[in-house]
Amino acid sequence: MKHHYKKSFEQFGKDAVELWRSSGNTRVAFIVSILFLVVTFVLPILRLVPLASEVPFIALHYNIYLGVDRFGSLYQIFFIPILGFFFLLLNCFIEILSFRRQKTLSWFFAISTPLLQLILLIAMTLIILINV
Repeated sequence: MKHHYKKSFEQFGKDAVELWRSSGNTRVAFIVSILFLVVTFVLPILRLVPLASEVPFIALHYNIYLGVDRFGSLYQIFFIPILGFFFLLLNCFIEILSFRRQKTLSWFFAISTPLLQLILLIAMTLIILINV
């Protein structure tokens, strides 16, 4: 006897495979999102981790009126990539759920994911430029 949730998980997996196979735009958007996310993770490791031994705190926010107005530890800089990973998972989940019923909504989430990752990458780049 199969449980209802097992059937739902199986259908979700089938929908994910069908979405991946049938939509080239979705594949490209997912790959671009992953690339942006990896760069967002690697960039602070390459540029800010070497500074951690010299400076106990790094600038996390810049305000044009006050200058740097938020400092934090090195670990707080990884909030941006973790947020990007969370949004990638959430958008992919919603995209797969809406694929069968609402293709336009699925397409919207496929396109919005790399745009969001790009915005987070730009934010990370600007924070690194403040600190270097």
